[in-house]
Amino acid sequence: MDQQADLPDRRGDDDGAETSLRRVLRVATQDVHDRLHRHAGFAAVQDATIGRAAYRDLVVRLYGFYATFEVAAAVAPVRSAWLASDLEALGLARPLHAVPRCPHVPRLDAAHRRLGALYVAEGSALGGRELARGLDRLLGRDVTAGRRFFIGRGAQTGEAWRNYLAQLSAAPRETSAHAEIVAGAVETFAAFERWLDGWTTSSEG
Repeated sequence: MDQQADLPDRRGDDDGAETSLRRVLRVATQDVHDRLHRHAGFAAVQDATIGRAAYRDLVVRLYGFYATFEVAAAVAPVRSAWLASDLEALGLARPLHAVPRCPHVPRLDAAHRRLGALYVAEGSALGGRELARGLDRLLGRDVTAGRRFFIGRGAQTGEAWRNYLAQLSAAPRETSAHAEIVAGAVETFAAFERWLDGWTTSSEG
């Protein structure tokens, strides 16, 4: 999801140093990226029209994805922790262990597939801060509670993206390695999109 969910922002890809692998990733994920930008929940956040119950539904769904994704990708549970704090601020009525988890996250036990999957997670953070601003009306202009996930690393977001791109640039140039990286990104995006289809089924009322 800064992106985004938290959806990947493509501005970081549009410079002269764009590598062939980044171009392949961009093209391979463009359609799903565009569809997710039109997702009703993210669009309502962007337009500052989302209500509290619908926003909580969206955050519940995001938590269910990232809690599973971070385990599969063997990364620190940073995003799920941010989402957990947001759900607490939003008054989630059930315990976190009762929140449904996404069953569609692909296997990411291979390093190249993990690297591709992180294209989704790290790229999405670039658009998260813009989405966070869309919550000013709902949460209050200077209120962090409830949108910690979208704020993400704040001013360090760009640095984290550049660090990721450095890892991508250091990846082996073999076709097989690139294919695994692209597969990790495409399958993670597909799992995320599929999971978000049912975002309103988690309503707390």
